[in-house]
Amino acid sequence: MATSTAVELIAVSLEDRRVLRDLRMQLGLSRATIEQRARVGINYMKHFESGQYPRLEATRLRRVVQVLQQAAARRQASADLPRDFARVVKAVGQPRKSSVRR
Repeated sequence: MATSTAVELIAVSLEDRRVLRDLRMQLGLSRATIEQRARVGINYMKHFESGQYPRLEATRLRRVVQVLQQAAARRQASADLPRDFARVVKAVGQPRKSSVRR
């Protein structure tokens, strides 16, 4: 019996995209560096930051957020940006449990 693997999509607001872009720039990381560390495709960050796609694959987005969290922990970020970043992390959340029955 085949099981379907539905891709979880997350809607990301333009404000959340701006927060992640500002943090990336504040940390001095290039788009390519984030893409490489998070193992997402080439130009993923460009499409993400531009808002070209309103809903993104949750797994890739969580990897990008995790890379930014690790970089921010290593370096000192400004006081108000981590508060906004914490809001984005909460919005992205943890993976939801699959509701596939066997």
